[in-house]
Amino acid sequence: MRRDNIFWGGVLILLGALFLLQTQNIIPSIVPYLWPLALILVGGWIILGVFWRPSSAQGEQFSIALREAKSARFKFAHGAGQIEIKGGAPIGQALVGSSAVGMNEQTHLNGDRLDVRIEAGASFIPFVGPSEGVWRFQLTQEVPVTLRVETGASQLDMDLMDVQATHIELETGASNTNVVMPTRGASLLDLEAGAASVNIRIPEGTAARIRVKEGLTSLNVDTNRFPQLDSRLYQSANFDQSANRADINIEAGLGSITVK
Repeated sequence: MRRDNIFWGGVLILLGALFLLQTQNIIPSIVPYLWPLALILVGGWIILGVFWRPSSAQGEQFSIALREAKSARFKFAHGAGQIEIKGGAPIGQALVGSSAVGMNEQTHLNGDRLDVRIEAGASFIPFVGPSEGVWRFQLTQEVPVTLRVETGASQLDMDLMDVQATHIELETGASNTNVVMPTRGASLLDLEAGAASVNIRIPEGTAARIRVKEGLTSLNVDTNRFPQLDSRLYQSANFDQSANRADINIEAGLGSITVK
């Protein structure tokens, strides 16, 4: 059962009780009681959210079939709140994820490429986002994919370790972002961040090249794995020879970037 069902059920019961008291002439009007009632309901919602956090399995979900596509292109747009993107979609599915008010999806099969656009609204507003407060999406691991992710004031966790992601475009505002790059194959990450904290993890056994533009207030790169070649370039010694490698371009304003 979703928490918002309980909330609206409580609203109807309390309003019904007030109307009953009014018809029995116990109270002259329900109007003076509406504001206190609203405060009680909001407080109850907050308390309910503390003691009851349903798992992702309890929320409503949707899925998009891979069909005959040989590749997939995803675009995610998320305003504020929390969003999680990772691999693990069942065989034959391009994507499975949270379904709730505030989420829109569009799909189009363009030749042998499946185009998917997901718009996920704020996840922290009652009755709009998913019941557990986090948008969760799982991507196919069967075919190569490209991703474009646009977020605002959000918490983004994106684990692409087992996803065949060849190109990732990430544009984020005032956010806290965690990204795990793919383990296999060659991948490219183009990162554009505002006042953000971004943590990028390169799996063991995967080489990387990190190119940085000006504007960073804090940059922390694991130079044991990725030696610094000049002021804006870090690169694994075996980058050019490695079949499994991540090419990372970073452009950021105020904030901090960590690559390890």
